[in-house]
Amino acid sequence: MNGEVISEGRHPEARSRRSGPLVGVAKAYLKVAPAFPPKHWTSAKPLERARMEYEDEVAGGFLKWFPGASLAGLTMLDIGSGYGGRAARYRELGARKVVGVEIFSRMAEESRAFAESKGLAEMEFHVGEGEHLPFADETFDLVTSYDVFEHVHELDRVFDECMRVLKPNGRLLAVFPPFYHPGGSHLEGFVSKMPWPNVLFGRETLIRAVEEILREQNDGYQPNPMRPRDKLWCLNGATIRSVKRMLRARRLREMHMRLAPLFSPMNEKWTRWKMRYYAAFFRPLRHVPVVNEMFVHRIVMEVRK
Repeated sequence: MNGEVISEGRHPEARSRRSGPLVGVAKAYLKVAPAFPPKHWTSAKPLERARMEYEDEVAGGFLKWFPGASLAGLTMLDIGSGYGGRAARYRELGARKVVGVEIFSRMAEESRAFAESKGLAEMEFHVGEGEHLPFADETFDLVTSYDVFEHVHELDRVFDECMRVLKPNGRLLAVFPPFYHPGGSHLEGFVSKMPWPNVLFGRETLIRAVEEILREQNDGYQPNPMRPRDKLWCLNGATIRSVKRMLRARRLREMHMRLAPLFSPMNEKWTRWKMRYYAAFFRPLRHVPVVNEMFVHRIVMEVRK
């Protein structure tokens, strides 16, 4: 998970769609700033992705969103654990045991290999889905998920599964972007860096435009097929509003949901884009209903069972 799109085939309806005038406009917009899948997606070296995750977590990564959080002595579950780099770092930071779950076996295999290369014990990696976690009730002290909740098929079910496997008084920590974030379409990974394409264009128009661009590029790369509930490839369309509704519908001991501003030091492009010079103007927008969907960098969730 973790925002990556892994090629496993093509949407079965792709060949039947026909282009229209709006599709041409969408294509022109997307091509203003084209993007292509990076080599670590298409031809990664052994343990390369795991090392990237590990180094990012050493630099702050996921835990920077929760200052003061301690992992010491905790039994952890990382949903969407990627290639195991973060999980390895969590173990080094004092977690008693770290368990990861991913949907592809090759990711779990690399995670195990990376943990072994680090000489780390008390680590497990399972293949499974967040909607059906393969663990008994009240197993974990802490559940974490970084840039994954936007990708799961049914977020409500995943959230309920997190609560099920947490021990009483256990915590869920999750960070993920809302669907209408400037890059919330996740097209910057393989088609275009242009912001808000899923705000400017309808779903079907955007899908057709992307498919035509991919055919023209003809580099062999295709995103995963869309699932029945997907808004775009591997995206469930979770918004700030829908997440708040989900949380209100559940009885929780404690819940905190922060909306990280689009322009802040938490954004890796803070220095490069000189965001500090205009951050103050945009910061209040995260509190304006509807508008905030487009100007929030990440939803930061902390729930206690």
